[in-house]
Amino acid sequence: MTDPRSQLLITFLVNDCVAIDAGALAFHLTGEALLAVQDIVLTHVHLDHIASLPFIFSEMFSSIRTPVRIHATVADIERLRCHIFNDVIWPDFTRLRNVHGELLTFVPFTWRDPFEVAGLRLTAIPVTHTVETAGLVVEDGQGRCVAFTSDTGVTDEFWEVLNALPRLDAVFVDVAFDNANEFVAKASYHLSPRLLVGELAKLRRPSQVLAVNLKPFCREQVKDEVRALALPNVQVAELDVDYTW
Repeated sequence: MTDPRSQLLITFLVNDCVAIDAGALAFHLTGEALLAVQDIVLTHVHLDHIASLPFIFSEMFSSIRTPVRIHATVADIERLRCHIFNDVIWPDFTRLRNVHGELLTFVPFTWRDPFEVAGLRLTAIPVTHTVETAGLVVEDGQGRCVAFTSDTGVTDEFWEVLNALPRLDAVFVDVAFDNANEFVAKASYHLSPRLLVGELAKLRRPSQVLAVNLKPFCREQVKDEVRALALPNVQVAELDVDYTW
């Protein structure tokens, strides 16, 4: 989706089969492309990161052949059970079955402990947001490594972990607000281009940096301000574009 308003919802698709967050997933993919996503890793349960999650199971009910694995913290799994799949807001698809069996299964992960997902090695690192949120380090079997801050304000441990990695190809960094709205960024624990400079000073290694989660109302201003930083290898990520390393 190239409409800037699609940035309202967040999903990153890795290797066509693993989704990091499900804000846009079922609103963008359909049919076999959606069925190919067997693992969904949730960084947190704010609505822009889970909005399409319930629709996967209603729209694809009869087509799901093996349970979709939803990876999240124990606390976030409980929040999904209580507030989404509760037979009030949405049917409890954890109890429902189709002719093939279960539709979904929850798989808890723990902070800082690597876990395997579809041949990838993921590690969840706490970042600084209004609710518990996982920054993610994603490594494949060929040494490639990409990291995602998810939603975060000024934070420290995430960058320390990245500095200790043997290789880092790219970091997708939340830069939600422009500098004029930095007070909103600080209050809601997001970043602005000016705050981004301070965060990248903590990254003591070369890496491509891609700014994401730009709010639609200030997207063009954020793009201009990131460009004006003139920092090497730092740019705003394009929507609906494949990145490879």
